[in-house]
Amino acid sequence: MDGVGALAAQEPAEAALRAAFLEQMRQVPGAVAVVSSANDEDAGGLVATAWSSLCADPPMLLACVNQSASAHDLIVRNGTFGLSLLSAADCDVVGHFSGKGALSGKDRFVDGLWIMGPLGQPLLKGATVSFECTVETTHSHGTHTILIGRVGEMRRNPDTTALLYLDGKFASASPV
Repeated sequence: MDGVGALAAQEPAEAALRAAFLEQMRQVPGAVAVVSSANDEDAGGLVATAWSSLCADPPMLLACVNQSASAHDLIVRNGTFGLSLLSAADCDVVGHFSGKGALSGKDRFVDGLWIMGPLGQPLLKGATVSFECTVETTHSHGTHTILIGRVGEMRRNPDTTALLYLDGKFASASPV
């Protein structure tokens, strides 16, 4: 089989592997957050479940942002971002930041009470937790950019329950 034929034979297998991977990942609960960034001219953000703590010494987070997301370039260019873990009461915010609605840029911040952190990044006041980070490094891989951010400002709202995404639906996390 020539190189072109071998590539064509792999494509259905790769598509099947991708579909199976996505189906399996639907079973992994993800904490729903808005990754946001702003400067004097623009603001934007996106919904993310691909984020986590990286280390505590120093406090660092990582967030994986699709390179096709409208806020991607803004976040990378600014070198700072906010990350707000949504609460179960914030489902309306998800719609604005998911990219499926008609809102974009600054208009996405229409719902919820947003405050600016010391680095000038939007943080949802009612979020379960929020972090403001300075980007220390980025790594592009596949369709995403991995942002590694040093945590500066942190906020916590103990009266909320975190919003999760599982099997295509939203759920709330509560202690067992």
